[in-house]
Amino acid sequence: MNSNNPRPTGGRVFSVVSQLSKQLSVAAKSGLKLLASVALFSLAAGASASGLNLEGLGIRAVGMGGAFISVADDASAIYWNPAGLSQLRGSGFSFGVYSMTPHISDRDGASNNSALDGSFDPNKGDAFPAFVATEPSNYDDHEEDWLSAATMPAFVYFKNFGRYTIAGGVYGVGGAYSTYDDSIYDPSNNAKIDADVFALLGLMAFNTSVGYQLTEKLSVGVGVDVLYSLFRVDLDKDYHDPSENPGSYEYKAKVREWGIGLQGNLGVLYHFNEKFSVGLDYKTGSSFDLEGETRVKLRGTGAPFQADEKSDSRSEFKYAPSLGIGFSYRPNSDLLFAMDVVGTDWRDFKWMGSTAVYDTPGTLLQNQDGDPKWELAYTYRAGVEWRYTDHVTLRAGYMQEDSGVPSDFENVTTTTIGDIRIFNVGAGVMYDKWKVDYLIGVMWGDNGGGVEHFCTDVGIQFSRMF
Repeated sequence: MNSNNPRPTGGRVFSVVSQLSKQLSVAAKSGLKLLASVALFSLAAGASASGLNLEGLGIRAVGMGGAFISVADDASAIYWNPAGLSQLRGSGFSFGVYSMTPHISDRDGASNNSALDGSFDPNKGDAFPAFVATEPSNYDDHEEDWLSAATMPAFVYFKNFGRYTIAGGVYGVGGAYSTYDDSIYDPSNNAKIDADVFALLGLMAFNTSVGYQLTEKLSVGVGVDVLYSLFRVDLDKDYHDPSENPGSYEYKAKVREWGIGLQGNLGVLYHFNEKFSVGLDYKTGSSFDLEGETRVKLRGTGAPFQADEKSDSRSEFKYAPSLGIGFSYRPNSDLLFAMDVVGTDWRDFKWMGSTAVYDTPGTLLQNQDGDPKWELAYTYRAGVEWRYTDHVTLRAGYMQEDSGVPSDFENVTTTTIGDIRIFNVGAGVMYDKWKVDYLIGVMWGDNGGGVEHFCTDVGIQFSRMF
């Protein structure tokens, strides 16, 4: 909820904007006040804990604030630390769902910066370009509520074979969801301006992992994620000028792309004794292309030029690697304390907002290779779990992250919000051979510049052991 959670936008047809800005300056010199395009608001990373990442896998682990690298003693170890799979016995499976509802506010509302003077900049979260000089620079709607915007199911299975355990699963890694619509008026001619945008980025993992117990105290593990990503954007803006001076125009952008990549996950778990444990987990990140089709239109008597362009498109997606270390302490058999520190390196991050290649380039659709200038992000997690009775376990967790997302990239249409805090509570209840885990939590954060968000999250998971 990465926002660094999202943490999960200002961008595609991203290429369109940047290149059009260059064309605008050239056109201005020749007396043509035109710019050619707009960006798609960046991938809304609602529900992100780091950049585009979700809080993690497993309702129990998330209920402990994600402090699970040195614990990793259930099937969710395929995400947190595959070495922990060696602790499991028998076989079992779990399935559940996590859902987040974000509320985001921006004191200035969504931007409507001019594409004519170069102030429109998708790298700063701009979604809608203005093609008439007298248009207001901002929309009025400065708050958005997205009910269950980030809802991710998960399924995991494992089977133990003595010193090693094999496991696999399907779960949401991260992504984005955003929707925004508003209407304002141009005070110079009472022209109505309607704008709306919808964007969806889904990032799912199909995982296979194995954990192996090398010695009584030391275990190692490795996992492979097949990452499937789907990207969709629909942006519409209509300028209705009743006076026909300068005239009406409409701008539309549509993107459909998808791709598959691979990510490795390496883990180590060491038990000093029955009370102290330490774990390490490294995720390699991934780099792959999303391919599909992009179409943009700009037309009407008020438009600086007319265009209707369609092309097969390709975007490079570089997903960030991460390295985490965790410590846990069990003072007795009923109580567990855990703490993790994770660094996620977004410095080489690329997505469909910063890179684009078109088979059929045009005035609006021009190839782009930019740097979104995200940074290294650090996440700190702490959690506690207490076995209240033989059948009921209570837990709580806290997470804090200093975001790698540039603060000027954030607004009411982009949920990739930095510097977040998360507090979760949960419980696990045993019903014969079934276990049910529950989660409820809150997430809050801001960019220090008037953009704030508050999210609520809930989850439930069912587990069965054999």
